[in-house]
Amino acid sequence: MVPVPRRWTVILRDQADTARPIRPEDCHGLLNRWWPHPPEEHAMAKRWAMNGWPAPLGDRLYHWTLTWLDDAVPPPSDPEEAVGRVQRIGDHLLEPLSVTRTFDRDYGELLSGPQAPVRSAELHSRTPVVTATRDASGERIPHVWPGPRRIFGAVHRSGGGIVGGSGAVGAVARFAPPALSGPWLETAFEGLDLVRRLPVPGGEVRLAEHHQAEGRTVLGWQGALRLELTGGDRRHADAFTALLELVELTGVGKYTAQGFGSVLVDTVTRDAATAASVARRIRRTPHRLPVRTGPEPADASAPAAELEDFGGLLFD
Repeated sequence: MVPVPRRWTVILRDQADTARPIRPEDCHGLLNRWWPHPPEEHAMAKRWAMNGWPAPLGDRLYHWTLTWLDDAVPPPSDPEEAVGRVQRIGDHLLEPLSVTRTFDRDYGELLSGPQAPVRSAELHSRTPVVTATRDASGERIPHVWPGPRRIFGAVHRSGGGIVGGSGAVGAVARFAPPALSGPWLETAFEGLDLVRRLPVPGGEVRLAEHHQAEGRTVLGWQGALRLELTGGDRRHADAFTALLELVELTGVGKYTAQGFGSVLVDTVTRDAATAASVARRIRRTPHRLPVRTGPEPADASAPAAELEDFGGLLFD
């Protein structure tokens, strides 16, 4: 069996002289041709994630990263087969020049426990992250500064069994071997209750608007935040480390099959004394809005992120 998840980095050359900017729906359309889903699965989470959109490198070159998540069903085609064959993304005619496989470990390796677990990491958004719940009237409410559970996704259960999921934990629930995924998810959720979020200086989380075709606007957030595992044992640290690896592959929140929710993870090494000090400070500091002591920055065009917990359904 081919190990998965699998990740590819693609370098493309644009052959179009003029074109509109690359749009998420155009990228989604190409990958739906490469990796089609049955019509009955159209509204379900995809077996693949688009880790951002083709990023310009200059001289008509673009860089793009894609992930296949299913541990049982291989991708219908390998991106390596597209090298030299022009692909249309909206108005752009993009020729893949090279395809490099950058990740091909299976879920067994991912979940078995890394050699060097980490307890602290920074997450930096590359594209807007869309997380929302519905209020009593059915309106979607975007979440800025979401909690750790929402960042790592959700598992959907019915009748005592797992029927679906999204994000990093959802990928394990849907695609990892059941004998492995069940106990691992229990440990992971125990550990997430011990994860706290902190701001990253200079990377404040802010509201983001992304304008799509037909006048549609997608609301999300962009910025950076730090996650700290403040307790637990080696099992919880191993699970947290695996989640950090998975979240780069799966993305965060809704529309990851359109390139939203792409994040970069920067693990942070701390000595034991510093980690303990952070844990004590978090435990004794109540969640409240920061008090401003100076004027608003001149370029502050988005609302400040609020330090609060959110309830409701995940990724509805």
